[in-house]
Parts: sequence; structure tokens; C-alpha cells
Amino acid sequence: MTNPLFDLTGDVAVITGAGRGIGEGMAKVLADAGCNVVCASRSIDQISRVADAINASNSSGRAIAFAADVTSAEDMDALAQRAVDEFGKLDIWVNNAGGSLVSAPLIELDEAEWEKTLATNLTSVFHGVRAACKHFGEGSRIVNTSSLAAEDPFPGSGHYSAAKAGVVMLTKTLAHELGPKTRVNTILPGFVPTETVKQALSMTDEDFVGFEDTLGLPAGRLGTPTDIGALTLYLCAPASAWMTGQCIRLAGKP
Repeated sequence: MTNPLFDLTGDVAVITGAGRGIGEGMAKVLADAGCNVVCASRSIDQISRVADAINASNSSGRAIAFAADVTSAEDMDALAQRAVDEFGKLDIWVNNAGGSLVSAPLIELDEAEWEKTLATNLTSVFHGVRAACKHFGEGSRIVNTSSLAAEDPFPGSGHYSAAKAGVVMLTKTLAHELGPKTRVNTILPGFVPTETVKQALSMTDEDFVGFEDTLGLPAGRLGTPTDIGALTLYLCAPASAWMTGQCIRLAGKP
């Protein structure tokens, strides 16, 4: 029997960037808790695979896939409407899509890459929140994905850090502006070796063997998408009903 503090039965969530990695982990954990999920990304093949896996599992929540570009306000409006059309309401919005595959000092960074990174990682949250709030009722929840890079400098990733730092302040501001109707929190994940991370760092699975020692992680291991999904569940569940405006580091270290 599901603990009522972590029961999302009947809730409806939209998760962007749900086609792989952290977003996939979020979708599967929420569905396991009874939440119906709309998996969104630009790749219909990826999100269809995730939705099919959820529907074929023992999860009590159901999943559908919807292709959308998070940098488009029109696409975010259509995504929110799709959730309502399919499930009758919208309770949870997870702004997870983001990332950057480019590493360069800021004074050498191409301006187009700067604009692209802000659009994908920061403006996308703005679009997503505005779309979701058109359908939200009392007790709605927003979870944003930021990054340790929002607080810790990583040379070569200043554009990404700036965007993710913006997500932190958006979260805190929205918590004031949308409360008490809607709670807003953000997760700052540490090192989770997803395919996107591997591509960005030009690393293979073999390169990550013992990498936790290099990072000096007290937890003794690297993160997984399920780790991030578990915190997402907490932030969406009744267990966190008194939590809003919080930016939580989840990194296997302080």
C-alpha cells in the first residue's frame, strides 16, 4: 500500500525533457506513485519509448507522449492543453529540459550559443510556467531542474551556469508570486552520467569507473536518474506540502 504522504494517484504531470536521462527517471518514479504523466521532448521516438515502458510496467499511472519545443511559448501552451484534453486537468509541471554541449570561455563563446543556452535552460521555464498556470488549480506544483553549476563555477560553462542560476531566482520569485495556490521548488543535481553528460564531456561508461573517487563524493557513488526522480516525487507529494521556494542540492556531497 502506498504511503499517503507519497501518493500521487489521480494527479496529472507534464515533464519536459522526459525522453531520456533525468527526465525519464522523473516520469517513471511519478508514474509509480500513481501520477498520470505527459512525457515531452522534441524527439517523439524517445518520449514514445518512455511512455510505452511506463504503460507496460506495473505503474498505476498512465503515460502519453507529446513532441514539443520548450523554447516555443506556443508549443508549451499546446503541451499543457494536451494534458488537460487527455486527463481532464493539470496538477504538476516539471521544467526539466535543458543542457549545453558547448564548453568555451565566456569571452570566446559564440553569441548564438549564449542565446540558445538561455532559451533552452531559462526562458523555457518562463514559457512552461505561464502555460501551466492557465490550467492550474489549488494545490498545484512546479518543479524546476537547475544544476550545481548555478552555485559552483565551472570554467567553460559560464553560459550554462548563468542560465541555471536564473532558474534558481525564478523559482524563489515564483514561490512568492504563485503561493499559496501553487508551490514552486527546484532541484540542483550533481553529477549524473546521462547520455547528454557523456556527450558533453566526450566520456564513455568506462571513463566513469571510479569517477566518484575523483569527485570526492561522501555518498560513495555517482547519481542516477532515479535519485533525482525520488526527490521530484517528494516535491510533488503531500509530504512536502509546507515546502516552497526551496533550491535543493542533490549531489552526493554538501
